[in-house]
Amino acid sequence: MTRTTPYTFILLTTLLLSACSSQQSSPERHARHTAYQLEQIHFDPNTRTHISDSIKQFTPFFDQFYQAGKADRAQGVTRQQAQQREAYFHSPEFLQESELKSTFLNREYAADNPQKQRQILVSAVIASYWDGYEGRP
Repeated sequence: MTRTTPYTFILLTTLLLSACSSQQSSPERHARHTAYQLEQIHFDPNTRTHISDSIKQFTPFFDQFYQAGKADRAQGVTRQQAQQREAYFHSPEFLQESELKSTFLNREYAADNPQKQRQILVSAVIASYWDGYEGRP
């Protein structure tokens, strides 16, 4: 029984250290979260969402808003002005539902449940923007 204690300690320490070393950037975290949320609302039994490809496509999309938040903070944009930008992200002009498409076999189709998809994307865009504005990695 006394021999298992050091092995358990070593195993737990290794797991803890490996979990700390794999930190993702804010755009990557939001891309992963968004891909999984969109996959959950996808209800076509004949197709499935390819999560890793979705994450690769979403990461640059969210990175531009993260960088915009960083740039706004560096330019001295006040919190109130940043909140006005957030209000624009909620407006119908930003990311119109008609622009949401799904790709299947290299063809684009109208997205299923575009209102919910838009809501998920806008929430992630806003979170990415605020992470950049606040300087969160």
